Amino acid sequence: MDRLTALHALVRVVKLGSFTAAADELGVKQSTVSKWVAELEATVGARLVERTTRSLRVTEAGRRLAAEVPGVHDAFEQALAAARGNAGLQGPVRLSLPRVFGRRYAVPVLAELLAREPGLELELVFADRYVRLVEEGFDLALRVGQPVDSALVVHRLARVRRRLVASPAYLETQGAPRTVAELKDHDCVLHTREGSGGRWAFEGPSGSAVVVAVRGRVAANDSEVALDLVRAGHGVALLAEWLVDADLREERLVPLLTDHGTAPVTVDALTAPGRFLSPRIRAVIEALREGFQRHSWGASLLPDLRSDTLTT
Repeated sequence: MDRLTALHALVRVVKLGSFTAAADELGVKQSTVSKWVAELEATVGARLVERTTRSLRVTEAGRRLAAEVPGVHDAFEQALAAARGNAGLQGPVRLSLPRVFGRRYAVPVLAELLAREPGLELELVFADRYVRLVEEGFDLALRVGQPVDSALVVHRLARVRRRLVASPAYLETQGAPRTVAELKDHDCVLHTREGSGGRWAFEGPSGSAVVVAVRGRVAANDSEVALDLVRAGHGVALLAEWLVDADLREERLVPLLTDHGTAPVTVDALTAPGRFLSPRIRAVIEALREGFQRHSWGASLLPDLRSDTLTT
């Protein structure tokens, strides 16, 4: 049990008067909050909350403990900092990362952080699914694209564009589309994890939105597979700038309809609501943000950000 998180959960139960309301606010199951409080009660050796099927009553011990919690987080971190002196960051961070983006861009940044902070421990779990942070024991998750869980705290790291691209070989035989409307007559490689399916949205030079239905003989839920298919000349694709940046520089791919933009996709670090962020977790988030700014795709839109932490 993470006692700091359990203590915070107790505070929310006391304030809201409900395990269900506290669980909804924290983004976890009601049974998880109940388990945390029960474990606190076992540790304290006293009942903190009296529960029946219809009511909830906070005991005197529960009120006293909840009243002490606001200063616990700060005191804990100050004590750790004083104890380790100049030892730097200490302890583990469990991080969920998307497979392709994480391997290409997050791992080099995290390797630099590990070199600077010998006391830091990282557990990197690569998966493209949206993990349940608290239930699965993650400190944070790195994700590209709009988070699906509106209860999570979003630490915005970058915004990236998507680029319409094709290989020179494809363009030599099929020609280049001159307008967005002409895309319907081309073979398109669909990246099914982008969420747009067979409809691609663009913003024209005048700022007007244009949506076109596209088709193709192949679709893939893996961005690197989609990229390989485009390189091999199997069609036109709308792919993230971070994915095609090197291919465009080396002229393995050609940008198309460059006067048309697309809505930027966000790169975010996600943390559970109500959970105290230790210095090591904050250091990971900041290192990722600074590392992504070094790339052209990460730096181009980052100054547009108004806040580094949002609640969706």
